[in-house]
Formats: sequence, structure tokens, C-alpha cells
Amino acid sequence: MQFLTWEIDNQLYAADINYCLEVQKDIKVVNVPHSRKYIAGIMNLRGDIVTIIDLLTFMGMTEMPEMERPVIIRLKDRFHQVGILVDKVSEVMEIPDEKIEPSEKHLSINETKYISHVSNSSLGFIMILNLQEFFNIK
Repeated sequence: MQFLTWEIDNQLYAADINYCLEVQKDIKVVNVPHSRKYIAGIMNLRGDIVTIIDLLTFMGMTEMPEMERPVIIRLKDRFHQVGILVDKVSEVMEIPDEKIEPSEKHLSINETKYISHVSNSSLGFIMILNLQEFFNIK
């Protein structure tokens, strides 16, 4: 399978490339008053209003400091879309099936809801997101 990989706080994450619609830089994210802590805001991407999630805050790890140049990865399936705020995009890489392990072998039940698989690659340890859970965030 092919994955788009990115870094957040020096940790590698990945998503199936088929759900990665675009990568955007230097786009203004509008704060949403009274929104949840993990909502970085909303933005207009090619006519669509997209909710932007701060992944570190969402997963209860830390709050990401304000960035001058946020990078947004827009993820989309047939019915849903969401943006994820990241430090930088790494690369598109192919990960062989034998290098992908179910996350429940290594992570807690709370983490496995959003991280479906893990892999150890030449770039380092990669956490592969369970995108269906991100598309269902309210």
C-alpha cells in the first residue's frame, strides 16, 4: 500500500494515499469560538469548508504551539473530509504488508481507536491513522 507520511512533534504518521486529497501551506485557519480544544479552526479549501484538527491535542498528547506556516493535509472519502495540522509532509512511501502490524499489539485501547496500524520503516516508527474514526469526529 502507498501512504502519505508526515511529522508532528518529531513523530511520523501516515494515511492511505487514496484518502489524501491535497496538501496546503500558508492558508489562513479561522478560529471557531467555543470549539473543542483539538479543533484548530476551519478553512475554505477550493470552495469547501473544512474542519482542521490539531492531531496532538486531539490525542491528548500536547498542544501544538502556534505555527507561522501551518501545513494542512486534507483527507477525504466519499462523504466526509477533514484537515489535519502537521509540522511537515515527509514523503509518499510504499509499505509492504509484512511491515505493517495491527496497533493493538503495541498501543492502548484508546490509541488504537485512531491508530489502526504501526510500521517500522527506514524513516523510523510510523503510526498509521484509522481515517474512518477521523471522518466521524463531531
